[in-house]
Amino acid sequence: MTEVRPLYTVIFKDGSHFIGGTNYFETKWLEIPFKPIKRIFYRIPTGDYICLEGEKYFRMSEALKDITGKERGIIKLQYDYILVKRNNKIISYRITLINKSNERYKGGDITIREFDENDKFIRGLNPENWR
Repeated sequence: MTEVRPLYTVIFKDGSHFIGGTNYFETKWLEIPFKPIKRIFYRIPTGDYICLEGEKYFRMSEALKDITGKERGIIKLQYDYILVKRNNKIISYRITLINKSNERYKGGDITIREFDENDKFIRGLNPENWR
């Protein structure tokens, strides 16, 4: 029997924990209590976890839905993002979830970008996703 591991675990500054969902469709992210977070352990497609520490955290997924092809109506997750705010900067970890032919990035690749907290992209994110 395969062990089902959480997508992430939140460690709060008061020592308590929150265990996230087990997949990218039901993450339980919006259920995380609003209290100071010490760190988050976030699972990547290899099954390993990355450890993130910062002031605030944000996550979202990017998906495509086939509207004309043979997989019409099927939603395919392409990327998962976990962002960390540190010292007025936002560090974005984009995790590639699928392999596509002729693509530069393969499943499991992580692309790291740094943004200013006032960047247009960052300001356009749903503020309810910040924890």
